[in-house]
Amino acid sequence: MTQWVGQQLGAPVVTVMPQLSGFSSGSADLVRAQNGRRAFVKAVSRTRNASTFELHRAEAAVMRRLPTQVRAPELLGVFDDDEWVALLLAEVAGEHPGRRGGADIVAVLDALAELPVAGGRLSTLPRLTDELAGAFDGWDRLIADGADGALPPAALGLRDRMVDASARAREAVDGEYLVHQDCRADNVLIDRTGAAWIIDWPWASIGARWIDALTYLLDVVMRAEPVDVDRYLNHAIFDGMSGADADAVLAGLAGAWYDLARRPASADMPTIRAFQKAEADAAVSWLSVRWA
Repeated sequence: MTQWVGQQLGAPVVTVMPQLSGFSSGSADLVRAQNGRRAFVKAVSRTRNASTFELHRAEAAVMRRLPTQVRAPELLGVFDDDEWVALLLAEVAGEHPGRRGGADIVAVLDALAELPVAGGRLSTLPRLTDELAGAFDGWDRLIADGADGALPPAALGLRDRMVDASARAREAVDGEYLVHQDCRADNVLIDRTGAAWIIDWPWASIGARWIDALTYLLDVVMRAEPVDVDRYLNHAIFDGMSGADADAVLAGLAGAWYDLARRPASADMPTIRAFQKAEADAAVSWLSVRWA
């Protein structure tokens, strides 16, 4: 793999710097070649993790289709021999957002606002309404299983209202825009100019323009940044989103994540359930403020 990376960069790789954020298994490294070129490479073997292998393939297919207006790293090359798959991406020198007390939120929303209508080569991406149909049935499964024990007191107190609100979540997320579908701090980089770049694209789909921005603000709540997230709903990216739309999606996601969080985690992603529970708690926390 290192030899292939060197071939793509035009000189042997001399430095490899592992990157440890995110949930998927596999390697993720910043590399520097002898000629000074730098890049990011993510790789996984089918034997080690077949699910992540397919995610990397899906991301490569999306990256090949992204228009230049999208703030995403340039795809420099793809290696795929049916056992290993690797993506070589242009380096984005920066850091994940969330370390400056909310100062980078607008930059993230601005980058998301540049995502285009999903026409042309993007038109074959899956519809978000279909992608989230099963997730938005989470409350049905929790109730059918009598799983009140999976819910904290705050969620139990709002459960009936969240069930009612979430009934229209699938309709609310419909739209015609390119959607990242996994927009949280570890999938965003803020460069040295303060601009945001969106990374990790395997879940791209077609849906409402505002959905990524709403889920990013939910991530802000989960990480307890000291800001009032509702004031950012005045950003232009939320034009066309009603308060009922926001409530429906937040309620639907809470049910989806509480449903997932009660299930055993896979061995290759042992921390994912705690993360999902934290996101569900954040959705309840935000709704409790919105519905006060």
